[in-house]
Amino acid sequence: MSLSKNHQYQAYSIATRTVPKTRQIVMLYDGTIKFIKQAIVAIDEGRIEARFNLLSKASEIMMGLAGSIDFENGGDIAHVLHKFYANMSMRILSVNFLKNKDEGMTRCNQIIEELKQMRDVWYNIDLTLNTDGSNDDTVTAESQTNTVPRTSENGSESGVILSA
Repeated sequence: MSLSKNHQYQAYSIATRTVPKTRQIVMLYDGTIKFIKQAIVAIDEGRIEARFNLLSKASEIMMGLAGSIDFENGGDIAHVLHKFYANMSMRILSVNFLKNKDEGMTRCNQIIEELKQMRDVWYNIDLTLNTDGSNDDTVTAESQTNTVPRTSENGSESGVILSA
């Protein structure tokens, strides 16, 4: 069942208000990985336009994440994340310029592995911040947070504010 664009925007709007920020980030990583996996199939099948469109979607997600970083409150980690997202976006798009299909599929798999590592980090952060001991996915104002705990060199915790 395919949703109309209007229904898709409504669903997205509801999700941005009800799903914790950290879970939204995990979902965006999942989407990026899904698009790159689909691009691998397109590369293997020689579907150049599909490859381009799928890799563009994956890159747009990474740039969306980069654009949502709150540099004023994010400290050093905000700059690290921005570099990571921009680099991933560039690497994803660079696959379009590879003529050898095996090289393109290998590059995609390398990118997926790196994305999975960061996705797992965000997943663990989400579990830490949004677990209340139950399997209830209902989000309350108290359980929804925009701060990611971070331990500094001296062992104290500081926060990274997410605006994704």
